[in-house]
Amino acid sequence: MKMTINKNGSVTLSGLTATETDVILAIVDTANRRCFHEPEPSGEWYSSDDFILRLTDEQRKALAKIGSGIQDIYGE
Repeated sequence: MKMTINKNGSVTLSGLTATETDVILAIVDTANRRCFHEPEPSGEWYSSDDFILRLTDEQRKALAKIGSGIQDIYGE
């Protein structure tokens, strides 16, 4: 996985498989639909539900690979 910051400030992730992309989309979609329904009085948003997402074994392996790639990008 490679992250490129473009001149216009957008970010491009490349080198992701279809399964890895599917995992990212599933996580974002689930968080959007299940969490963060109302802001706190402070203006911050906390998940209002346990973050539940069901993955296949292939998707779980893809998630681990994505997480590792993100750690490499951010040097963690």
